[in-house]
Amino acid sequence: MHWVRFIGLLALLVSATHAYPQGLEVMEEDSTETRSKLNLQDRLFTGGNLGAQFGYYTFVNVSPMLGYKVSDRYIVGIRGTYQYFSIRNTDWDSHVLGGSVFNRFFVFENLFAHAEYEVLNGFWDPSGRRSNIPHFFVGGGYLYRMGGGTSLSVMALYELIQRTYSPYINPIIRVGFNVGL
Repeated sequence: MHWVRFIGLLALLVSATHAYPQGLEVMEEDSTETRSKLNLQDRLFTGGNLGAQFGYYTFVNVSPMLGYKVSDRYIVGIRGTYQYFSIRNTDWDSHVLGGSVFNRFFVFENLFAHAEYEVLNGFWDPSGRRSNIPHFFVGGGYLYRMGGGTSLSVMALYELIQRTYSPYINPIIRVGFNVGL
């Protein structure tokens, strides 16, 4: 059943990125001349997400990322993840490490479709052994360009795999900050 939902949502994501409503202005296609003018430094950008919660439960998240502008409309990138969990008045805590690859396709100037595959490694089950949990996110977002190569992104994502020990609950909202190199 999960595979049926996965294939259906993937098909919807792919078709949505190629559907252009009539009467709405869309971004111009990249010309070869425009693409060739960008050097490597102009194509790379960095950013990420920071998150924290303190109280009975403590949670800290640091997720730096590096992206590459394949064109004005298509971006690929990698993201690292470190998460720390603890519960007050217990000796339990956990350190989670992971990484992901992602891609974004800008359907309109600031609206994009997003897909990401992530693997997190941590102590997920009562056996006490570290193990990997895969995650596959699909969704979309809005990029607010602030000038000088900086931007703020807001994304709404849906995690398709949803394993028993997954730390994510759908929907996932991410807010991130990006800086051009």
